[in-house]
Amino acid sequence: MRTGLDRYRSDLPVAGEMVSLGEGDTPLLRLRSLAENIGIPDVFVKDESCNPTGSYKDRIAAVSLSLAREQGKSGWIATSSGNAGVAMAAYGARVGLAGVLCLVSSAPAQKLLSLAPYRVDVLAVENIGNNSTARAIEGVVDVVLRSAKRHNLFLGITAHRFNQDGMRGVDTISYELSEQAPETTHVYVPVGGGGLLAGVARGLRSRNLPARVVACQPRGCAPVVRFLDGELADPVLDRCESMVSALQIPSPPDGAMAAGAVRASEGWGVTVSDEAIFQAQALMASCEGIFVEPAAAVTVAALIRDVERGVISERDTPTLILSGAGWKDLGRTAVPKGWPIQTSVDSLEEQVDRLAPLFRCSQA
Repeated sequence: MRTGLDRYRSDLPVAGEMVSLGEGDTPLLRLRSLAENIGIPDVFVKDESCNPTGSYKDRIAAVSLSLAREQGKSGWIATSSGNAGVAMAAYGARVGLAGVLCLVSSAPAQKLLSLAPYRVDVLAVENIGNNSTARAIEGVVDVVLRSAKRHNLFLGITAHRFNQDGMRGVDTISYELSEQAPETTHVYVPVGGGGLLAGVARGLRSRNLPARVVACQPRGCAPVVRFLDGELADPVLDRCESMVSALQIPSPPDGAMAAGAVRASEGWGVTVSDEAIFQAQALMASCEGIFVEPAAAVTVAALIRDVERGVISERDTPTLILSGAGWKDLGRTAVPKGWPIQTSVDSLEEQVDRLAPLFRCSQA
């Protein structure tokens, strides 16, 4: 029986056998506590952190490395803030193709450490990430494009602009969503480079799912949302100011494509502060047991804001795309003062009795 992306082989540009580590078929989860907290009947999440390396990028890597093998490439090269790099390294190892990864030098330590076992060559590039400029990012991309051509490397940049066929892996999120939640009215998607949203929207259209697509970005780096709101002539900023890894892209390569997809679905864009994103991340872990990275939690913060401003009501059934796992970015996760509580065996029962009352989750 076919599983994962292999179920959609006829919709994907791969002729031969798919490279796979078991990606896809990620769960759709109902968030009862969050829904009750914010005052709507239902909220669902598509949890992409359940993919083999912990993010939706595995879907892209599976298709990309399948294509690289078919095309007889010598290896691969990619840019990444972390997730795409780990995915490409893992699937490259699976198919036996080495690669070079141009990594954001400020990438979370956990993402860097998770690359080490794959023995991939990593170049940590300075001046991209928080406070990065469009010019710096374009310079990196130019080098990667030239290198791919010169050395017969598969171009594994996770953007439709550079890897259109590989990005078709993203569409499978919506293929699954159409089977799991055909009643979905709105799909909230994190936006960094714009490729995830563009692929999700394309997949929804292909399955005739009339959900509105909502672009979610941090306020300090929101070129797509500001373009949708008419504040910018193009979805490009001079500089990015956000601490949310993976969403620090001032000149998103698929920004215009993402904005067009939002408009075609009659959706909209939402910006939220970094602090609201980090609070939403903590809320998801403490109230729902789902620990996602901040880039995924932007969808939770955006939904909370939309409910507060009345654009999502009890008649709606929103689904949030959770793009990656929380263990990939622990930079904001600190051990609270006084935790764990030190106790003796003699005092243990007293401490348990003190902690026994049930606490309800709050939006704090």
